[in-house]
Amino acid sequence: MAKIQTRARAVDMLGRQQIAGVQNALVELFKNAHDAYANRVAVDHFEDFGGADQGFIVIRDDGVGMTHDDFVNKWLVLGTESKAVSNSLPFQPEGVETRPITGEKGIGRLAIALLGEQTLVLSRAIREDGLHSLVVGLVHWGLFEIPGLNLEEIEVPVRVVSDGRLPTDKILREMRSELIDCAKNIHFNHPEAEIDRIVMQIDAFQPNLGSVYNFLKSSEDRHLTLEDGGTGTHFLVAPSNPVIKLDLVNEEKDGDYGFRKHLLGFSDAVFTENSSPRLETSFRRWRLGDVGGEELLDPETFFTRHELLDLSDHLLDGEVDEFGQFSGTLRVYDKEYSIVVPWGGAKGRPTKCGAFAVNFGYLMGNRSESRLSPELFHSLNEKLNHIGGLYVYRDGVRVLPYGDYSFDWIDVEKRRNKGAGYYFFSFRRMFGAVLLTRSNNELLKEKAGREGFQQNEAYRQIRDILINLLLHLAAEFFRKSGPNTDAFEAAQDELRKRSAALERQQKQSATKRRKFASSLEAFSEDIRSGLPSTEIANLMHLTQSRMDAAARLPDQDKAAMELIRAEQEAISALAQLRQKYTKKRPAGIALGKELQRNWDAYIVERKRLEEEIFNPFEEHVAKTLGAVAEQARVYVDQRKRLEERINSLANERKKDLADAVKQANSTASDTRQTVLKITERARLALDETVRTIQVDLNRTDLATMPPEQIDNMRRNWEEQLTDIEGRHRDALMAARDMLASLAENLRASDGEQPAQIMQAMEERMLALEEQADEDFEMVQLGLAVAIINHEFAASIKRVRKSVQQLGQVSRRSDGLRPLYESIRSNFEHLDGHLNLFTPLQRRLQRSAIHIGGKEIRNYCNDLFSNRFERHKVLLVSTDGFLELGIDCYASTLYPAVINIIDNALHWLNSVPSDRRIELHADSSGIYISNNGPAIEPYDVQRVFERGFSRKIGGRGLGLFISAKALEAEGLELQISETPRPGYVVTFAILFKRNGE
Repeated sequence: MAKIQTRARAVDMLGRQQIAGVQNALVELFKNAHDAYANRVAVDHFEDFGGADQGFIVIRDDGVGMTHDDFVNKWLVLGTESKAVSNSLPFQPEGVETRPITGEKGIGRLAIALLGEQTLVLSRAIREDGLHSLVVGLVHWGLFEIPGLNLEEIEVPVRVVSDGRLPTDKILREMRSELIDCAKNIHFNHPEAEIDRIVMQIDAFQPNLGSVYNFLKSSEDRHLTLEDGGTGTHFLVAPSNPVIKLDLVNEEKDGDYGFRKHLLGFSDAVFTENSSPRLETSFRRWRLGDVGGEELLDPETFFTRHELLDLSDHLLDGEVDEFGQFSGTLRVYDKEYSIVVPWGGAKGRPTKCGAFAVNFGYLMGNRSESRLSPELFHSLNEKLNHIGGLYVYRDGVRVLPYGDYSFDWIDVEKRRNKGAGYYFFSFRRMFGAVLLTRSNNELLKEKAGREGFQQNEAYRQIRDILINLLLHLAAEFFRKSGPNTDAFEAAQDELRKRSAALERQQKQSATKRRKFASSLEAFSEDIRSGLPSTEIANLMHLTQSRMDAAARLPDQDKAAMELIRAEQEAISALAQLRQKYTKKRPAGIALGKELQRNWDAYIVERKRLEEEIFNPFEEHVAKTLGAVAEQARVYVDQRKRLEERINSLANERKKDLADAVKQANSTASDTRQTVLKITERARLALDETVRTIQVDLNRTDLATMPPEQIDNMRRNWEEQLTDIEGRHRDALMAARDMLASLAENLRASDGEQPAQIMQAMEERMLALEEQADEDFEMVQLGLAVAIINHEFAASIKRVRKSVQQLGQVSRRSDGLRPLYESIRSNFEHLDGHLNLFTPLQRRLQRSAIHIGGKEIRNYCNDLFSNRFERHKVLLVSTDGFLELGIDCYASTLYPAVINIIDNALHWLNSVPSDRRIELHADSSGIYISNNGPAIEPYDVQRVFERGFSRKIGGRGLGLFISAKALEAEGLELQISETPRPGYVVTFAILFKRNGE
């Protein structure tokens, strides 16, 4: 009778080859620590340490450990039933809550083979009878890779160390010797086996356990040790798998959580109410020279309960019963709903997947649509970018790979790619969990390799239930025209308004800061060049000359008068210089550190000017007048001199105050006119709506209309009136509240305190007015083109038909043929231009066509041929461009290319000769280059902003509209950082990359 035998390679296949990656292997060891009632498990990875700088890894927990019997008859036995059978549960310490068992198959321990070549196992157990001796085992996993080897041929050296200490060097040496002898015996029985590398590694594996544990003790607050009564299981693996270092290096280089994302959140402390982690996990990375290890699994790196409940924009929390029906609560921003979501797959029968709980928070992708402050949004958004997703926990322990955003197990992103507005949810913007238990969800079976659940009926059901839930939520609460989208849309609208207001204020503050910084820099430059001293010296020389001239006048009274006048003119000139070098700090903005330092430096320098230049000059003028008058024996009436001085100063101050009063009155008048215009617009809008409804009513025959239809019309008209009145009333009330607050502040502080409020309000109102004017211009332009397109459409059809008929007639007349060809050619050219109007008809005429590079070149030549010839511009097309082929809307691509070339023709006028425009293309996009003047660096981004133009009389709309239109079709218009060879400026229309 034959028997089934087990090869040693089965261990390698079930362990190293079965587990998906090193993170999965570590999670298996975390699970073993969890099942052993450990409170902590720590992993320390030492890079480039040990022999040949290969590194090693230490894994430690403080669980109940293994006895000698456990190690020999369970840990070293494959497929043990100890965890799966209830009458053989692991030891449970007294006073500790019972933990659900996470292991079933008895092979998870083999995952350690993936972490390195050989493992030193140290375990001290505690049982009902007290503390046990330390068990030590040494395994080299390379022995299990040898072909043709049976398991019983491999021996594992095991020792029991009493007296509460770690194994000595002698014990470890004996164990190494036994393992080497085992390898040699294998080679003796299997000569083909390669054991040299294995023997070399075993011989080189000489860890100094005392040094290792002392080092670890010095680096942690709560030392995990097997000495002094410490229990648990520790593994020392060397050399460590080089993939660990590579993964860590890649994570650091890419700036993501590529390595740690599978290890974070092992034990649920976030998604279950009143939960705390049963097991604290740690992974520290040690590099040569590090004083402290880098902790990768800091609990703050993962989500917190506070973030889930308080910081998410939307929050779902509920349970799915055994029939797949969801009931729970949904918070949309600040409004909460009690909801029930049916699932039609049960058909009256309990599901295979069983009942479970689900909750997740959701953060909006745009800061302007989130209720969080910029700081909180940035922090949570960073976490989502690294670890966002829907996790799965079974009995409080994470199931891999769920939660990894690259494993979208419920196809959220697949649906979103079909329509972001329709399906709403993004997998990466979610953070939550499906909460399972082994008792309720036993048919959800994990794969042996720990790569998720087996795709059985239970898994398909739970997946279908969750997809149905997300579809229902999107349709009911987040999709336009959904029955419960009022709260979502209203909150979004309000958040967008606040964000836009804040953005405008920030731009205004930035502009003020730039201007203020420029004025301070100009002041500093004048000081460095010594300009104030030069100006004062020149003024002193002029004043001295005038006083000397006055002193030489024969008429004493006239001489005295001229002396006083010379003094007054000097003082007035000094006042102008003081004004010139006085900079006012703008109100209502924060300067920032650097600008604040410049301002502080200005104050010091301005004080120095006053003390060392301006005041001494003023004193010198007075002394000079006295000295000149005394020398010329001219009597100066001091009363008259003082009166002249006071009157001159008073007149200057009155003039300054009058200017300020005039500006204030002008601003107040403008504000009043603006408010009046807004109120008038609101009244006219309501009147227009009322008249429209009256017209509709007069046109409607109510006698023949069913009552239900009459009620629908009535409700529709009432909603129109309520909507138009509500929108304008809210806007007017907001304006009234702002003006009332301003008036109150003015009364309370004589106009000083609310200066910055008035400034901000005036700027906001002006910005809104300018925005409205710009939008109105765009609407007028669009309407004009739409009318032209509509009127031309019918006429062009008739002309096109007539041209075709003329072509048929011309075939019978040689004299008509040249005339027909000329008419046809010019008509096709005109017809091509009329196609530019099609963007306005996209909803009716939306069809993408294949566009070739030759077609674009020919179109540009036809359109600009006269200008090319007139301005002596050469249009060059590369082979790459002529071979171009792109499926796109002609109404999007052609106008963009035309606009770029039109701009190039304008700027090429400033080039004396050799004016060139090049069309080029490659797999990434289309490139339009010219050798005109360079674009200033500070204009590179602004050229695509609405209203920005360096052309005289330019409106700044062409590139703005082109960029937006291309962006809507998945293309991107930008200025290349590096122009094409031989050119100065290159515009790039980049194609949409695959997967985006």
